[in-house]
Amino acid sequence: MTDWHVHIGQWYDTYYDAEGVFKELKSSGIDEVWFSSTTSCRYCKESFAVQNDESLQQTLLSACDLYELIRSEIKEAFVAAEKLDIKAHALYWVVPEIHFSKNSDVSVAQAMSEIPYEGFKIHPRAQSWDLQDCRTAVLAEEVFSYAKQHNKHILIHCGENDFELPVKFESYIASYPEVTVQLSHCRPVAETLYMLRKYPNTVCDTAFTLEETKLKIKTAGFQDRLRYGSDYPISKYGKS
Repeated sequence: MTDWHVHIGQWYDTYYDAEGVFKELKSSGIDEVWFSSTTSCRYCKESFAVQNDESLQQTLLSACDLYELIRSEIKEAFVAAEKLDIKAHALYWVVPEIHFSKNSDVSVAQAMSEIPYEGFKIHPRAQSWDLQDCRTAVLAEEVFSYAKQHNKHILIHCGENDFELPVKFESYIASYPEVTVQLSHCRPVAETLYMLRKYPNTVCDTAFTLEETKLKIKTAGFQDRLRYGSDYPISKYGKS
């Protein structure tokens, strides 16, 4: 069985190592995982939220160091997956500050070439994706263009707030019909259904999804586009 929404890495005060996460999932019948690192949620010195707080910046990693840390985690995760005989696919969690920082200067193509990533993750809330900002809009275009050229899929965190609604990336989803876009959490369900009806290249997942929401998706005729996602270990220990 495939789990399309799994995490490893730092989550608040707890670190979830890949071997432990994969071992628990395998014991529950999962033999294939699509995962990303929640360490990507850590603020770096270049983060918009802390750029004017010098005292806080002194305690944080640089964007370059954060990028290297995440790369190491993904590499270790592949080793753990091979050891446990579980098929693992890594998603590159796109952190805009890593791509905007002069010190890291990482392109999307470079990030994807250095690790065998098989897709992308975008989290509008964690990274404050402002598509009115020229640099952020260009980065989004770069991600979708790369996904089209290299047959990668994109997972987008979706939620109830205006800045994380499924329609936030609608123009990109419409412009790249060849790219499969996973609308995570099916939130809000009305907008998720709108996207599923309008764009055949969209799917959704069950991570942190209520049973009544799943039923609405299935009743609307989209059962084959509803992927199983556990959001483990966040689903067990925290809130999405």
